[in-house]
Amino acid sequence: MFGTLLAFFAGSVAYFVVNSLLVSMVVGLSTGKAVLPVWQRNSLWILGYDIAASTMALAAAWLYLQFDDGLSRLYFLLFLAPIVGAKHLYARLNHVQHLYDELDHAHDKLELALREQLEMMVKSIEARDPYTSGHSRRVAALSKAIASDLGINGDVLAEIENAALLHDVGKIHAEFAPLLQKEGRLTQEEWEIMKTHATKSAELVGLFSRFQGHVRSCVQSHHERWDGKGYPHGVVGEAIPLGARIIMISDTIDAMTTDRPYRKALTFERVVTELQKYRGSQFDPGVVDVTVNSVTVRRLVSDRAFLAEQTTTRSLALGRVRPALRSQSSFFDAVRVAARDGE
Repeated sequence: MFGTLLAFFAGSVAYFVVNSLLVSMVVGLSTGKAVLPVWQRNSLWILGYDIAASTMALAAAWLYLQFDDGLSRLYFLLFLAPIVGAKHLYARLNHVQHLYDELDHAHDKLELALREQLEMMVKSIEARDPYTSGHSRRVAALSKAIASDLGINGDVLAEIENAALLHDVGKIHAEFAPLLQKEGRLTQEEWEIMKTHATKSAELVGLFSRFQGHVRSCVQSHHERWDGKGYPHGVVGEAIPLGARIIMISDTIDAMTTDRPYRKALTFERVVTELQKYRGSQFDPGVVDVTVNSVTVRRLVSDRAFLAEQTTTRSLALGRVRPALRSQSSFFDAVRVAARDGE
């Protein structure tokens, strides 16, 4: 008996896996997506239901055979009631799943609108100053390269890249326009005004809930110095968000390797000298060490074709906007919350 049950369950699982994988393969080939994520999203979450349904079918067949005559077998209908109820529940679950998928789609559309609005702001700022055209996208590319070399990945890497892309977005305010268009160095009074851009950038970024927290902190602190002599708050050392320390170095690299009205672009060797000179005072020593030894950073600075390739389509990195099983996880979390509230 035990061997028969084991064979039944093994067959059920094998059928489910093979059938669902073949279907997912067809879907993946037709949509250009990887098979495994498609299978995880569309099939994995119903594995429990299929196993339960197979078990109920086996139990129904066994129960039917226990009755000797046709009249007594009418009692078998009582067994069908929970099956019908389970089917109804499954239909409701599918409906709720559909609603969560629609919510996912609406979320994606909002993310796209957010991305386009912020990128338009970045382009508007850079259009005011021909010398810094593409600056934010280059800083984002450099920051991503340095963060990757530091072993950062996933959502944190995307947040640092986003913060780098938006670090100067506060310069959209009118008071910065004449300063950005001015040829030559700023006066002390003008410099004090310019220093407020970090706070104003953070305020704009913080208007979007997705960028509150780490992204906003990195934007606000990207001019803080390792020795505490930076702005706007004079934060010291590791109290400065790591993303901000990375962006400060990337910002400095791009400033040094770009032609300005008062000087020509510096070579990467000169940049390395400057970074090492201010290592431990202006810059995080560990981040400097990784940066000066980074093959990717050197290539970004030295190979303009490679840099153009990395920045031409640079856009906000939104991380895993639609991860596998996101809807299902959200649904079952909601079920658990509802059950807990009802206790």
